This record gives sequence, C-alpha cells and structure tokens, in this order.
Amino acid sequence: MAAVIALALFFLTCASAAGAENVKVGIPSLTVTMMPLAVARERGYFQQEGLNVELVLMPAALNIKVLLSGEIGYASTIGSAVVAAVRGVEVRIVMLFVDRPLLDLLARPEINSIADLKGRVIGISSRGGLHDVTIRRMLQQSGVDPAQATLLAVGGQGAMLAALMSGRISAGLLNPPHNFLGYREGLKNLGFAGAYIRIPSTGLVTTRERLERAPDQVRRMARALTRARAFARENKAQAVPILKKFLQLQDEDLTAKIYDYHKRAETPDGRIDAALAAETIRDVGQTEGITRDLPVSQLFDFSYLEAAR
Repeated sequence: MAAVIALALFFLTCASAAGAENVKVGIPSLTVTMMPLAVARERGYFQQEGLNVELVLMPAALNIKVLLSGEIGYASTIGSAVVAAVRGVEVRIVMLFVDRPLLDLLARPEINSIADLKGRVIGISSRGGLHDVTIRRMLQQSGVDPAQATLLAVGGQGAMLAALMSGRISAGLLNPPHNFLGYREGLKNLGFAGAYIRIPSTGLVTTRERLERAPDQVRRMARALTRARAFARENKAQAVPILKKFLQLQDEDLTAKIYDYHKRAETPDGRIDAALAAETIRDVGQTEGITRDLPVSQLFDFSYLEAAR
C-alpha cells in the first residue's frame, strides 16, 4: 500500500510540475538579499503555487531592459526600476526584501573614524551608483564634506577588497561576504551604511501590463516569497544551508554570519512607508536630472501582498 501511495504522489507531483507556469526572474548577483527567491525555490513554495521559477543571472543595468522585452517576467533590482519609472516607463514594485544598503564601510588599520577620511581615497563601485550616493551621505552625516575626499571607481566587490588590502584606497563599501573576509584580514569597520541611509534595493518588480494581464500570478509569486521570508526568518538552522548553496560558499560559519547580518536590512512585511517611497523617487529624479512628478502609487503597489498573508 505504501508503495502505491508513493507512486501516486510521484505522478501527482510530475503532473503538477508539468502544468506549472514557467516564470523567469532576473537577478543581478548571488547575494544574501536574494535569499527569499532561493528559499522559495528550494522549499517548493513556488511549485506549490503552480509556478516553475527560473532565476536568470544578468547585470543589474539589464534587469529592467530585459523585463520590458518580455524575456523575463520579473526583475529584482529596485534602483533600476525607480530610474525607469521616473523616465516614464510603466513598471511596478510589488514587494521589497530590504530597505537599506547591506554594506559596511571598511578601512585600512590606520584609519580610526570616518572623520579620518579627509584627504583620503575612498573606493566606490561606479559614479552615481548606490556606493557613490551612500558614501556621500555617510561622509556628510559624519561632518566631512565629500569634496574633501577622493572618490575612486574601482569596480566590483572583489576589486574593492583587493584595493583596500593593497593600500590603493583607504576605505570602501563592502557587502557580504567581502566585508567579513576583510575583517579576517584586519580591516576596520567604520560603520554600517544602513544606519546612515535607507534605500530599497532588492525586491520584486514587474510591468503594469503583467499586473493587468496576470494579477493572479503576481499574487502567487508574492505569496510564495512571503512564505519564504517567514521561513528564513524563523528557521536559521534550515535557512543557512540553503543560503550556503545559493551563495556557493563552503564556509558554514561565514554563511551564518551573513544570514545574521541580513536581518539588519530586512523589511518586516515587504513594504516601505509612503514617506520613504516618495524620498526614493525624489532622490533618483534629482540624480537623473528629471523633474517629472511621479506619484508613489504609480510605482509602488503593495496591494498584492494583502492576498499573500
């Protein structure tokens, strides 16, 4: 009898998988902020919602472009979505995983505070990007005019850590695991960027057209991700191995530290308040030199989270 039941369950699972909707989600990198997507896939939450979700790795700058082409159904880069929206593109942010940058400002051993960075070279990933905006805010709030430091674009996180270790730069923003690797090498932590600035950076983005054409699919995506976030938050022992596999790490202790660090930036329920949403739109508009008045409701739509509870 047990064999018969097992066989029946097998065929039901196959039938369910065969009838699942294929959905592609663009992700810019394998980072801890993508953990809800990894957990939802690994725990079967997507499958239980009738979704066969594929995570497609692509540069952050391409996420929204590929979304608009129809090659993916969802994107995860919030910054690119806001830029597109202030330029008049009809995209919608339906869920936010984090509401602040998951970055530490690391410095050479001889640097003791942010004030000590006057006249020093500070590494950023690129001009006008998240690192650029964040480091300027951290300097200003610490009483340092950004003009008193030299901001040098050094590229990705591996290059940033190497530049710090070699002394080419005195400080730089690093996300996990690079920040923890830096501490192992004796670099100092001058501050958690999320304590200085709130910027939603990762979540679920789609087009207005998809919301109108397939609202039930969006609700099911939101429901699966809501379950994944709750599971990851409440079950560290089971979430860490999933995160370790997703990040392609071998170090269990390092992965556990990254898991704990991620909690500092998580949104409680996938939303942000209207004030932060408006500030995010305004800041991006100013950076892009666009004065278009974009109501919060034309970019952020958290109504699909109501059905996800």
